[in-house]
Amino acid sequence: MSLIVQGLPDCHCLCREHAIRERDDQEAARFQNSGNFTEYRYRVGQILYRNGDQAQIELGNLDSWEAEWVKKAEDTEARAKKCLAAGHERSAMQYFFAANQYWRMADVFLRIDRNDDKAKYFAKSQENFRAAAALHDPPIEVIEVQCGDETYDGYFCHPRNPKPGKWPAIFFIGGADAFAEEIYFSGKEMTERGYAMLLVDTPGRGSSMYMKGIPTRADYEVPGKASFDYLFSRPEIDPDRVGLMGISMAGYYAPRVAAFEDRIKCLVSWAGCYSILDDLYDFYEHLQPTVQRLLGGVTHEEARKRLKAFTMEGIAGNIKVPTLMTHGTSDKLMNWRGAQRLFDEIGAEDKTLVLYDDPKVGGTVHCSHDCWVHQSPMIFDWIEEHL
Repeated sequence: MSLIVQGLPDCHCLCREHAIRERDDQEAARFQNSGNFTEYRYRVGQILYRNGDQAQIELGNLDSWEAEWVKKAEDTEARAKKCLAAGHERSAMQYFFAANQYWRMADVFLRIDRNDDKAKYFAKSQENFRAAAALHDPPIEVIEVQCGDETYDGYFCHPRNPKPGKWPAIFFIGGADAFAEEIYFSGKEMTERGYAMLLVDTPGRGSSMYMKGIPTRADYEVPGKASFDYLFSRPEIDPDRVGLMGISMAGYYAPRVAAFEDRIKCLVSWAGCYSILDDLYDFYEHLQPTVQRLLGGVTHEEARKRLKAFTMEGIAGNIKVPTLMTHGTSDKLMNWRGAQRLFDEIGAEDKTLVLYDDPKVGGTVHCSHDCWVHQSPMIFDWIEEHL
């Protein structure tokens, strides 16, 4: 059992890309830590939009945010199609991937009453991702997971240059309303390390929410089991080397699944969460409309009632597999103390909680977005050591 409270190593990146990423992550973090989530999201948008063009998004103007990202998405998608027609498949793939993310960014501030537009932007985002996936090597397969009467869309991502024999694999769950398509970019490094990766739009997320109206649920072990049933059915997979990782709100989903799933060998809770009600909904009120939508468009009162079931109380002790949990003590979206409580109650003997508390170094904000250049390798190295 380990509790590590730390700043990350004081080292300099030799890679210019990583140095720029650290600079931008830290800039975004300063706005998140100001407590003004809307301003933070706008500034992240401006940071992302600096890629080759001067930012045109007017701070505080929701229409400007949407219009500029739609314009960027349409232009990039057109570039992708032009490259594809000319036979430049790799360039086309990269443009399709970029357009996928730009359509996603156009969606983030749309009001709940604009569900039709949310669905339209999601469909465009998914269309572009799948166009890129069709050109990708190693393959990214479009798959479906059946769970009772519900069908979830997803992807089975093949590893690059896997070692001889069957493949180790990770099931990676995104948070809140995150798309499987966007979570791919957070976890694709695992495929580069020789691991297969399963991504599924489980309830309340991606196509399940935007296109099918499937709300989130407290008993995530049910869609979790269905997803693992699919993964274990793949003949390429080594059943003794399968793990589970969840990020953000899935810092609750993944532990919940792990408490009922005896086939997995390790668990990563990337922003651990004990109670969605206490650690997220009541902790950061600006996210309450989003959570209400994930629950099916319910009222505040109904949301608080339903969220009482979104807890690891009486369940965390069932988790016996090696577990890594991370959190930042300056996280404004989810209370890091929930991660501490979850860590304390987990039944695994091999468990590690890493709390980042030095803002000068990074890792202290939500999901350690201010220092992914260090956070991600640490997590992926840990997975390699346990699978």
